[in-house]
Parts: sequence; structure tokens; C-alpha cells
Amino acid sequence: MDLQTVTVTDADGTTDLFVRIYGDKKQLQRTLVIIHGAGEHGGRYDHFAGRILGAGWRVLALDLRGHGQSGGVPTHVEQFEHYLRDLDTIWNHFQLDPESTAVFGHSMGGLVSVRYAETRPQNMSALVLSAPLLGLAVKVPLLKEALGRICALVAPRTRFLTEIQPDQLTRNPEALERRDQDPFSNRTVTAAWYFQMIDAMYQAWHDADRIHCPLLLLQGQADEIVDPNAAIGWWLRLASTDRTLQLFPEHLHELINEPDWEQTATRILEWLDARMPAQPRTPMRSSSQHVPPQQPVSRNGS
Repeated sequence: MDLQTVTVTDADGTTDLFVRIYGDKKQLQRTLVIIHGAGEHGGRYDHFAGRILGAGWRVLALDLRGHGQSGGVPTHVEQFEHYLRDLDTIWNHFQLDPESTAVFGHSMGGLVSVRYAETRPQNMSALVLSAPLLGLAVKVPLLKEALGRICALVAPRTRFLTEIQPDQLTRNPEALERRDQDPFSNRTVTAAWYFQMIDAMYQAWHDADRIHCPLLLLQGQADEIVDPNAAIGWWLRLASTDRTLQLFPEHLHELINEPDWEQTATRILEWLDARMPAQPRTPMRSSSQHVPPQQPVSRNGS
């Protein structure tokens, strides 16, 4: 597989961002940017990136600050906006053309992707979300949350173990074993990080009507980490007239690591290809380009 890596320094010159590059820009017209979830990194999407590359897309899979091989305090962010500025750095460094750039975001990376689409709508032509963090299903004990709120004010880098259990992530034992052995996997977050996520979720709901680009939302209905009903409710608020909701009745949180992930990847590619074909797009998109749902539990906006 054609894979290179590069380190890009953020706009402030303080944090190095590690990026995996799959494919050659000179040979591939379209780019998919992968934004991973909390406590993981872009390398966990190597299998998915390979599938996308094989379909004629260049792929950029970055490690967000505080994750993987990027700099920063592990799973900590002082301001959620720093994640968005880091994406600005990536867009500028790789000179990404919005007309040929799509974004895939999972979980926390889905929330980052949503806020990027809401605040920088001109930077992408399509958005794919996998179990985006738009509402929590995992319960945080009230005492722990109260303590975390105090720490966020007086000691923001205080670390807490998440309430997420590995078997809530996926039904795929091989994927669970790979994560367990991953030296960059992290199950703790800082107090500041947690409340920055809460604030960003509120803003994502408030600004949902700012999203006009084509959007595909994939959500497992058995997800115990993010709230599936929150994803559906947020999707209904979108201003986009080209929005697709794909529900997976028995799937857990990590859809790209579930046993049938290849079928999910095919669904994503079909949806993207209908909206961002390899050849130059025509001004008008016919209704025949809409890909029919892969499963019966799916809703398409008009």
C-alpha cells in the first residue's frame, strides 16, 4: 500500500501533527480526510484507508493533538477550537481543494468534523459521520462529573478513567485485541477535555442549520457509548437537502471495526462516488445519483 507519513507544525508553532498519507496527489483526484475518535489515532483506520485508496481516493489520516504520534498532552485540549485550527493547518499544508475533498469523522472525530463543517463550510464537498459524539449514552457518575467540573476550573489537566468498556466498542474480537495491544491507545481524559466536548456538542446542535453540504450519517442502534437517538435528532435539524441516515440495528460503536466493516466501507464509497465522481462534476446532480439504502432501516432527507 502506498503510505507515507509527515509531521506538520500547528499554526502556533507549538504542536506537531502526525499525518498518514495514502496515495499520490498527482494520480488521485479526490481526497478523504479521516478524523479519528478519542483515545485512538489515525493508524487504527489503516484497513479502511486501504479500501478507500483502492477505490481511487487519496487518504489523509491525521492524529489529533494529544493523540497517537502527534504532540500535546494526551487526550487533553484547552479549547475545542484548537482541533479546528489544526484542521486549518492540514488544509493549508496539503492545499486541499474543497471541490475534491470529503471528510470522514468517527465519534469525537465526528464532533470535530461537524464543528468544522459548521464553521468552515467552504472547505469540503461532503461529510461522512460514523457514530458522531452528539450525545452520550455511557453514564458518568454524578460525583465524578461534579469533581471533574471543579478540576476543570482549578486543575484542568487532572485525569480521569473513562467509563467506556472495551466490549462496548465492537463485536469484532480481533479489533479489540489490536486496540488492547496498541501502545497509543488511551482510556483516560482530562477534566478540561471532557467539558470542552460537552460545550462543543451544544454548539453542534445549535448550529446544525449551518450544514448545507451532502452528509451521510452512520449509526449503530446498539451503541452504548454515544446516544443513537441524539444522532437521529441532530440529523433532522440539518439544513442540507442531501442528507442520508443509515442505521445499523445490531451494531456497536466502531462501525469501521465491526465484522462487516467492508460492507459499510462499500456503502460509504457508493455514497461518495455518487456525489464526488472521479471525473469533473456537472453543475446539476440528478436524483438518480442517490444511492438506495443498503439496509431497510435507513432514512433519506429530501
